Amino acid sequence: MERKPFAPAVPSKIPDLRRARFVTRRWQSYDESMDRLPADEPDPVANWDLAGSSPEATWERISNELVAAASSGKHLLHLPTIVTVGPDGFPQARTVVLRYFDPARREAWFHTDIRSGKVTDITREPRVALHWYVPSSRLQIRIPAIATVHTGDERARAAWNGSATMSRACYTADAPGTPLDTFPRAPRQPAVDDDAGFEMFAAVGCQFDELDLLTLHAAGHQRVRLDLRQTPPTWQILAP
Repeated sequence: MERKPFAPAVPSKIPDLRRARFVTRRWQSYDESMDRLPADEPDPVANWDLAGSSPEATWERISNELVAAASSGKHLLHLPTIVTVGPDGFPQARTVVLRYFDPARREAWFHTDIRSGKVTDITREPRVALHWYVPSSRLQIRIPAIATVHTGDERARAAWNGSATMSRACYTADAPGTPLDTFPRAPRQPAVDDDAGFEMFAAVGCQFDELDLLTLHAAGHQRVRLDLRQTPPTWQILAP
C-alpha cells in the first residue's frame, strides 16, 4: 500500500488559499509557543546563539549551569537521562537526579540503589551516555562517559551524609524491580544519624572528555562537538 505524505489536518470547508494561511499560522503559533516558559522557571540557555560564542565560553556556560542544576530541583537541567547497555544488549534509559557536577574533573554524579539494573549494567559495561533536553530553548546536551560506582567508600559516605533523610529512606525499601501485589507505601523518614540503607546506597560518577551540543533555531540549527581534553577547549561544528 502506497503511503501518503503527512499533512496537518485542517477544516475541509476552508478554500485552498485560506487553508495554506491557516496551516502557516498554526505552525508559526506552535513555533513561537516553544520559546515561552512559565515565569517561575528560569531558562538557563535562552536566546543562545552558538555562532556568537566560542568553545571556551560555551563550556564555561554549560558547566556553570550544570553546577547550578545539581543544587536546585527547579533547574531545567536537574534531571538528566542516563543510558546504559542492558545484559541483553538493548539500551536502557532512565531519568536520574543530577547530584553533583565537577567541571575541573569533568564529572557528573547521581545516586542509585546498588540492587538496581543501572548498577548491574554499569558493572558489566561502564560506557554510558547522559542526555538533557530543554524544550523551551530547544537545547540538547549529549555526553558519552565512563561511569564508576562507589559503594561503602569515602565518596559514597560523603554523598550519603549530604543526602536528605527522605532520600536515604528509599534505600531501606524493596529492591528496585521487585514484583509486588500492591503499590508500596512511602518508607518512614529516618533520623539524621540513621544509617539504615547505606549498604544499599551507591554514588555514581560519570567522567567525560567531550560533549555534543545542539540548539534549534528557525534561522538554522547549530550543533558542535566540544573537545575538553585540552585547554582551552576546542570544538568541531557539525551538521545538525
